[in-house]
Amino acid sequence: MSTMPRPVALGVFPAGMLPVVGTILGVLLIWAAAYLPSILDMAAIWSRSDTFAHGYVVLPISIYLIWIRRAGLVGRRPQPALLVLPLLLLVVVAWVLGKLTSIAALEHLSAVAVLVVGLWCALGHRLFRDLAFPLCFLMFMAPVGEFLVPVLMHYTAEFAVAAVRMSGVPVYQEGLQFVLPNGRWSVVEACSGIRYLIASFMVGTLYAYLNYQSLSKRLWFALVALLIPIVANWLRAYMIVMLGYLSDNRLAAGVDHLIYGWVFFGVVILAMFWLGNRWREAEPDYGLVVPDAGVRFGGGRMTISFVVLISALVMGPALGAWLKPVERSVDVSLGHPEAAANWQASDEPLVAFRPAFAGFRAQSNGRYMSTGGDVGLYVAFYAEQVAGHEMLSSDNQIVQGEKSPWYVVATAIEDSPVGKVRYERLNGPEGPLHVWRWYQIADEVLIGRIQAKLQLSWARLARDGDASAHVVLMVKDDTAEHARERAMAFMKDHRLALNAVLAAAATEAAR
Repeated sequence: MSTMPRPVALGVFPAGMLPVVGTILGVLLIWAAAYLPSILDMAAIWSRSDTFAHGYVVLPISIYLIWIRRAGLVGRRPQPALLVLPLLLLVVVAWVLGKLTSIAALEHLSAVAVLVVGLWCALGHRLFRDLAFPLCFLMFMAPVGEFLVPVLMHYTAEFAVAAVRMSGVPVYQEGLQFVLPNGRWSVVEACSGIRYLIASFMVGTLYAYLNYQSLSKRLWFALVALLIPIVANWLRAYMIVMLGYLSDNRLAAGVDHLIYGWVFFGVVILAMFWLGNRWREAEPDYGLVVPDAGVRFGGGRMTISFVVLISALVMGPALGAWLKPVERSVDVSLGHPEAAANWQASDEPLVAFRPAFAGFRAQSNGRYMSTGGDVGLYVAFYAEQVAGHEMLSSDNQIVQGEKSPWYVVATAIEDSPVGKVRYERLNGPEGPLHVWRWYQIADEVLIGRIQAKLQLSWARLARDGDASAHVVLMVKDDTAEHARERAMAFMKDHRLALNAVLAAAATEAAR
């Protein structure tokens, strides 16, 4: 005969929880010590960015969610799942790649994933399944999502302009800028809705977990929480523009439009929760629990399992420290490409405008004159790319910040004598400015940030060096066609000379 285990009463802190709680705290402390630089980076982003300020409360919320399920942890024993070890090694390698290539999003996302998968490996399949949401909720600590900002800004502007036109108000649009009869409006990063999107998705998933037991209902509500803030932000932008127009810019024209936006967003979220509450399901009984009577590992096997797990957790930082490039000062002189026939070079810049690039090892900004007109050439050269000296940093934009007098009104990808390049038309104090730019790694021309990042990452891992440049051509002209003819002629005549200058700078940087 066999006897059933007796139910265990639930106290304030049942002693039967110690094995599970001890395992979770142990993994958390080892992870915090090993990945402290990444954690501090994330905390710095939480502090300076309103978009990711929620990162501070994610861990306390996760702890609370585990605590309310404590009845199901009494009498349970972790059963390490070493079959999860390959997945843990995979996210560790992803963290190393993110660290070495300075891809902050990959580094931070992988760092948190290391914690989640490490807990899965330490607790075992059964315990992790019961605590899957509280532990996976930790992924919200990673400050990831800014790559969506340009896309969200674009569609917010398109919707706002279309809605304003449908309301019978004439509007002239130039990219993210649009002009109404009584004022000019611009969709900036704060108008992208990324803050609403991330906040809504995090709170929506938490609401779904606490109020539904059905997986399908939880997934549907999470999807709604992801889509509603996007549409709500479009409506918010339209309402703010119309408020400004109808009040002759006395309302919603300054900082107050952000206040209106948050009030509107709050109303939308409350409405979403009110509707979601109609399908709320009863909470399960977390009262008494029957201890797990399954097969347990022996002490020796448990010790070996945890040693292997700890080794996997600390392997990433050890490997990253070994492969990390040594930061050193780099002195590079970057001259102007030799002027071709029928062209004359000058050190005087074409316009006062300069791309908002930083962290370069050297830069040059000059003018090339011909009978067909002038062309400005700006080159930012990068080498030994460590933090603060990266070409593909999110801070390096053609126009940076809302206070800049220049703004982009059109963009396209075009063929040129050097390959595919990015075209942008800017408006500013000196009139329209036509810009063609590209990343150059050795003699290869690239326009995609991801493609260029992968190329540089591979070069760094292969120890081939990471010398590269951001090349910008500028032409002042009221007509895009005339400006394009001049720029293409310059590229054709100076492609080899530019390659020679960059090759010489790369050789000098490698010494």
